[in-house]
Amino acid sequence: MALHSPIQPADRQCRMTELVRLFDWSATPLGPMANWPAGLRFATDLCLRAALPSVLYIGEQRLLLPNDAWVAAVGGEALLGLPAEEARSPLWPVVRALAEEIDRSGEGGFAREQPLTLVRDGVQEESWWNCHLVPIHGEDGRLLAILNQANDVSRTVLAERRLSFQVALADALRGAEDAEAVKNGATRLLGEYLGTARVGYAEVDEAKGEAWVRSDWTADPDVVSLAGQRVDLRSFGEEALVWLRSGEPLMLSDIRALPLGAEQQAGWERAGLRALITVPLVRDGALKAMLYVHEPEPRAWKRSDVAMVRDVAERTWSAIERAQAAESLRDSEDHYRHTVELYPQVTWTALPDGSLNRVSGRWDDWTGRSGLGSGWAEGLHPDDRAPSFAAWARSVETGEPYDIEHRIQRRDGTSRWARSRAFPRRDGEGAICLWYGSTEDVHAKKVAEEHQRLLINELNHRVKNSLATVQAIAFQTLKGDLPLVEARTRFEARLIALSKAHNLLTEQKWEGAALERVVRDAVEHLGGEHRFAAQGPEVWLSPRAALALALALHELGTNAAKYGALCRDEGRVAIEWSDADGMLRLEWKERGGPPVTSPSRRGFGSRLIEQGLGGDLGGTARIAFEEDGLRCTVEAALGEILAREAELG
Repeated sequence: MALHSPIQPADRQCRMTELVRLFDWSATPLGPMANWPAGLRFATDLCLRAALPSVLYIGEQRLLLPNDAWVAAVGGEALLGLPAEEARSPLWPVVRALAEEIDRSGEGGFAREQPLTLVRDGVQEESWWNCHLVPIHGEDGRLLAILNQANDVSRTVLAERRLSFQVALADALRGAEDAEAVKNGATRLLGEYLGTARVGYAEVDEAKGEAWVRSDWTADPDVVSLAGQRVDLRSFGEEALVWLRSGEPLMLSDIRALPLGAEQQAGWERAGLRALITVPLVRDGALKAMLYVHEPEPRAWKRSDVAMVRDVAERTWSAIERAQAAESLRDSEDHYRHTVELYPQVTWTALPDGSLNRVSGRWDDWTGRSGLGSGWAEGLHPDDRAPSFAAWARSVETGEPYDIEHRIQRRDGTSRWARSRAFPRRDGEGAICLWYGSTEDVHAKKVAEEHQRLLINELNHRVKNSLATVQAIAFQTLKGDLPLVEARTRFEARLIALSKAHNLLTEQKWEGAALERVVRDAVEHLGGEHRFAAQGPEVWLSPRAALALALALHELGTNAAKYGALCRDEGRVAIEWSDADGMLRLEWKERGGPPVTSPSRRGFGSRLIEQGLGGDLGGTARIAFEEDGLRCTVEAALGEILAREAELG
């Protein structure tokens, strides 16, 4: 029977079968194969005929007996008949502990997806194996050998790893709204998956001729990071740039194979670069970015590595563009929100039916109401609600822009004028899809317009009064038989006095004038404080009273200079006033002039003072021609001549 016969030549070409048959087993503790126990010879025959990679660990020394499939998969032809420990047999370190457990228990064992680094065609490759260990016992129950049948499950493991990586990448990219977070997550996952030293994104600006790395991932702190560096595109070399601009990945197992200058090559190596994969991202014919994978030592890349980097680049760049778009939208919304918050107007939108669907917070700041629902009507002055909504209804019905001025009720109970405007936005077919509106505080403008109207009316009134005054002065000055030259001189002097009074009031915005200033300006040209002694309390005259008093003082001063105290050097004038018991009393007293006699007739100056001044002040004005000098006494109720509070602002 075959169980008791030495191994016969196989029906098919089996190199290991021949080598096993020819091997000098007598030089080993096992002795000649013809003397092996039947169970061991059967196991040997089974191992050599197996299609799966199989190896026998025989005896206590674990002498190796591999089949052709084993040698083809993991090597070891030269290890035939050597102890597993000494021969450093592939997979033995992986299953050693399991074999020892079989020694103790006599039961078989299974090792799942065990990693094994193999050198195939001079290239190191990671592989994964399932190992099924079966004990071979003799008829006496003694353990003769262990049969290890291995199955290369690298494709399955890699597929599962690839799937797990892609799921993890999808999870990392899903919903990411920050472009840098997308880059950081993708580069970390890719670096860990490939087991590489450095992975990163470089943004390319071909106009500036540079690539900029914002951030990258490194396997450990000892690996140089390129984050923050800007690299001249010319350092890539023209041939590499042309290749990258074509959109094709660039893979180099060792940059020393390139015809680079010694300095350039040393620079790359100082940056920790010997092997690389670079995937360009080309949009609209321009190089926009690059995903790079770097190794500090030479590395034989697999096509699957390049394919994975390319897939990650495309998926990540799409996520980056989405994140950048989302970030841009957030920035735009944030900018809009801050603009609305800082905008001094109330901005609002309304649906095609006219109902407001958004009102900025400034409406609440103004009125204490949201502006939505009834909050808008409640924020308007009760008298303005009906016309405001009637105008809005017409705009909604006709599509005409909305523009109205109305008052709003503020939080503190006051009312302020505002202007509300709205314009429709229409779709491609011309239908209104939204109204955009704003409400602006125009209270200051309205007050200014009202003030301007009052000023114009006041100006008209004052111009009429001034013209009437000028007319009266002209009539009285030119009345009688005065020579034309003298009449013109008097007329001009009186107009100048009127002009000075006007200037004084203009300085005070026609809100009134100080009595002391009116007196000082009226007599300043006649010698001022050297010839006049003026004293009295502070009194603020109304514009009408100031003009009347200024003209009267001018007439008194002119008369004193011609005929009274001021026609002599020693002449003096005392002007005193007081306010008591609700009355103003002002007295003009001349001394040191020529003797005074009462005139036979009263001139314009006397009539202006006694009749005009008394009437303008709502009081009395009396002139007494006393022997030692003229005396003029003016009395008027303070309520008639003082500037009103409203006039003083």
